[in-house]
Amino acid sequence: MTTAEIDEIKDNIADVLNRHANITPARTLSLLNITDLTGKLYEASVLAEVIERLAVDENLTVTLAGTGTFLHLKQKGGPINRNYPYFEISQGGRPVAELFTDIYFSTISRSRRANTLIKQRGDYHELDIALIATGVQIRPEPEEILIAIECKNTTLEKSTIRELLGFRRELSFVGYAEPTTFTNWPAPAINADPPSIHMLYTTHGSILQHYRESCEAFGIKLIHHSL
Repeated sequence: MTTAEIDEIKDNIADVLNRHANITPARTLSLLNITDLTGKLYEASVLAEVIERLAVDENLTVTLAGTGTFLHLKQKGGPINRNYPYFEISQGGRPVAELFTDIYFSTISRSRRANTLIKQRGDYHELDIALIATGVQIRPEPEEILIAIECKNTTLEKSTIRELLGFRRELSFVGYAEPTTFTNWPAPAINADPPSIHMLYTTHGSILQHYRESCEAFGIKLIHHSL
């Protein structure tokens, strides 16, 4: 990818954040932390797309929040840390959700263990982008997750889909058209309980047609999103 192409992508991200979250282009540059941008460019592009869809398709208001110790978006997995910038999502002036990057969630398998006081590495997994209920501390539980997004700017293999299906089981059980909190985007209902919407954004679009229906059966949406 050339420098000109990277600059064009960054300009597109800045334009979306300016139009739909009222963030100036200069502020966008600091949010993305230019020194670390190479490995996170695709995730930032997906984040901008999600913000645009929430604003345009769901008529939600997106506001930058969390102007604490750090001036750039969180770019390494861990618990919720509001010292990093994140986004507040509201409707009619009422907060309805919060949008984070690179946070851990608590797994279903942890909640079903007899002793949850003993911490294990399998108790949590990372989400590249997560829309969750307001006011959650540390790590959201599955029922507090509205949208869980993974970003793959790479060639996908069948093993990636198997991994995605296994990951989904730690978010929810299969259900039958459970209603979500959304009217249009990403979906008003999803085959999952709790009804979180699990999404894979990828630059590798040709493989998706082979697995779209099987993933939809478990409440997973496969999205081709190019840089």
